[in-house]
Amino acid sequence: MTTQASSARPRLLLGSLAALAGLAVVQQQILLRRPPWLQSVAIQPLRSGAAALDVIFSRPMDRDTVAASSLAPDLPHSWFGRQDRLRLLVDSGQPITGPLRLELLGQDLRQLPLKKQMVWWNPRPHLLAVVPSGEGERLKLRLRDGRWQSLAPVQQRILQIEPLGNGSGVALVSDDSEARQRVLLRQLDQQALSIHEQGLGDPVLGSLEELESGDSGSLLFAHLSSNQLGELLVQLGGFEPDSDRVWIQSRGKARRLLDLKASGPLRLLPDGNGLVLPSYDGLELLPLNPSLDGGSRQSLPGSREVKAFCSGSGRALLVRHWPDYRRSLELVIPARPPQQVWLGEAGVMAAACDNGGERLWLVLREAGLRTEDVLLQLDSEGQEMRRRSLGPWRLSSGSELDYDPVSDQLLTVVQKPAADHGRIALISGSTFNLEVLEQPAVLARWLPAGGALTDFSKPSR
Repeated sequence: MTTQASSARPRLLLGSLAALAGLAVVQQQILLRRPPWLQSVAIQPLRSGAAALDVIFSRPMDRDTVAASSLAPDLPHSWFGRQDRLRLLVDSGQPITGPLRLELLGQDLRQLPLKKQMVWWNPRPHLLAVVPSGEGERLKLRLRDGRWQSLAPVQQRILQIEPLGNGSGVALVSDDSEARQRVLLRQLDQQALSIHEQGLGDPVLGSLEELESGDSGSLLFAHLSSNQLGELLVQLGGFEPDSDRVWIQSRGKARRLLDLKASGPLRLLPDGNGLVLPSYDGLELLPLNPSLDGGSRQSLPGSREVKAFCSGSGRALLVRHWPDYRRSLELVIPARPPQQVWLGEAGVMAAACDNGGERLWLVLREAGLRTEDVLLQLDSEGQEMRRRSLGPWRLSSGSELDYDPVSDQLLTVVQKPAADHGRIALISGSTFNLEVLEQPAVLARWLPAGGALTDFSKPSR
């Protein structure tokens, strides 16, 4: 009887294994016959066109069938990628003036159809501005209906604003009369993607965090930089020897201290792979994760400063200062020496480039009896394409030239010589049409659209 029980156990085990194998085969067949579904859709900030979406499916797709998906309005667009990860790129050419509707279709490699899925998408950025408010300044965001929403309490003075590159927040550096500097971060929940048109809206305010708060006179300066991953670099300098600190923070993660000594403001690269370190000998390009990137420091000698990144191409614009007091604008292309695209004695007040680094803009200020700011557009070879005087307007102190590929607009702050405050200015990147808003402002930046969708229903079979 014991022998019979012993021989039954192997047969029972083999039977169980066979049943499990059969169940696995049945489940596999069910999954293979199950139609593909949409797993996630996310706004892609690094792009060479006007706007882009990253789309992930449950299994590899036939890209040609996905390309039959419709986009309304019917703007020129292309699909890239392979397997289950595809990217929709809306080509530059005309400004996007409203939300887009994407009707996703397609088949997987077994020719099983994807259930039609509608996605509403508003790639347009929001306008951020530091505006005068009573005895101080306040950071505000312009809503879609034109109203302004405050993002932080009144500060005596706001020295810098830095939108996070993925649109998830905006950081600021403030200062008061007692030399107390603070670094604040307002988290934002973007509403730029939805499966319903009614789901689109303005960003929802999240928490307001105080990242740094110096005692009276303890901080000499604070500088911020962000990349397209939404990471924030905070660079702090004090009066005491060896009091400088640099750290990086990403959303929901702890700070990471960096052991760096810089002679000027650090800048994160848009793609998140490194940063630009000013030194007394020039500029250095450092990988953020040397062990993973397999890279080392790259040096560019000379008195240079970064003016803008062309984020979709890895290119950048630098201003070089020469010993004879001339200045030049250089276009830096990966794996090539800097290419000089402009040289002169005028001051380069600001510069910007499109994502591909094919169109370059700079504001020049000629010193003389009549100070005048002139806006130039150059191509990547340095050929002048367009020029216009800003007339009675001058770029305000500390203003940047911030380019938005979605609307094809340059954003800055201009001011008349006798005016108390500057005004927000929007300039068409193609026609140079200048629109000066009524809103007084000290600083202005674009907050890029961002966000992802994952709440898609799976098909029942």
